[in-house]
Amino acid sequence: MKKVLLFLVIVLATLSSCRKQAPVAEEGHAYALSSLRFDFSIDHLETKGIKSGWESGDKVFVFFSGVKTAFVTMSYDGSIWSSTPSNGEVSLNQTGQLTAIYLPYVGNVQPEYSDGWRFASGAESYFLKAEKVDYYIREMDNQPATVGAKLVMAKANDACAQFFVPKTPEQNETMQLACNVVKPTGLTSISSDGTVTSSGGSQGAWLTGYPATVGGEQGFYFYGMIADTPGSDNYFALRDNNGTYYKQYFKGNTTLLARRSYQLPAFNDSWSVAGSDVLVNVAGNQWYSLNDDASFPWDAGTATGTKPSAAGITLIPSSTAWSDLLDPQKTTRVSPFTIGGLSGVLMVDKSDPSQFFILLPGDYWSSTAGYFFRVASNGTCSVESGTPESAFVRRIKSVTGGSITDPEDGGDI
Repeated sequence: MKKVLLFLVIVLATLSSCRKQAPVAEEGHAYALSSLRFDFSIDHLETKGIKSGWESGDKVFVFFSGVKTAFVTMSYDGSIWSSTPSNGEVSLNQTGQLTAIYLPYVGNVQPEYSDGWRFASGAESYFLKAEKVDYYIREMDNQPATVGAKLVMAKANDACAQFFVPKTPEQNETMQLACNVVKPTGLTSISSDGTVTSSGGSQGAWLTGYPATVGGEQGFYFYGMIADTPGSDNYFALRDNNGTYYKQYFKGNTTLLARRSYQLPAFNDSWSVAGSDVLVNVAGNQWYSLNDDASFPWDAGTATGTKPSAAGITLIPSSTAWSDLLDPQKTTRVSPFTIGGLSGVLMVDKSDPSQFFILLPGDYWSSTAGYFFRVASNGTCSVESGTPESAFVRRIKSVTGGSITDPEDGGDI
């Protein structure tokens, strides 16, 4: 009997000890953020593509539902996470919900509340979220009360893909990438109830580039949403904010897939170089890669109402030359087509699609009187009689020859 009583005493003492170690706070009790300890388990469902694991310097921002004046920054030093509240005067209820956001390229930018938590920069990029997660607060003897939650960071959108372009040492860090089947997307805001909102730009618009290192190679990382029906013809254009570099790359017969990371050719001469001296063989004729007065292949240049005269060895294309572009035995037509805000049509030579292609926005003069080449808004093309109100000028060389550099193997592309 004494043994039984002794056993009961030990059990009751143990239970009492457990209650003292971690009693749940009374319902309705509020805790100042500055007095709390944060015990968050931070994990992710999958690798982060270009970035394949938590790295020193990574930050996860934690927002509490109903709190508009404070958040907690969780910082990773390579082994452990530390926490920093932005405003210790705010109080939390004993139970509630929180939303956590990971932005890999936000840098030192801090979120601000304006109809939701927003970031001034770094939002147009890949991000992970743990949305509306239940948290709890527990008290410990002689220790600060602890906020606990399991944060499983997951992709915000499964329709997105990542791109990486290696760089040369002299290139700056303001690169932009456009692809005809990709549109920008990123974090818009986190509302006061913890709902995460993301949005995207137009298909073919410029994606923001961020410096990144992959496999020891420096370059630029881009993130965007793949079109619902992307097709198999992919045109990429690359520039910096000042227009110093301008490159283009085409890859046909390859459908870009969501939830993938792609590496494009290195950003050097393996990309075909855009410039007025670049000649491109398309449909049996040698075309200049730019419209007159255009800075890039994806720029329209100047529309003119006066047909210019031929100069030197260059000519305004004849109606026959334009008709050659419409020959399905010679070219593949990608339309409708939008890149960097420009709508038109991409004409790709079937003999070597990786090298020979030209962009055609708008209507064009023909050197044959009374004819012009029309690119309609829906991407259809035709050679028509008459005189358009205005038309762009595209030159053609009257002799054969000329080439552009063959692109490198594009890795996953």
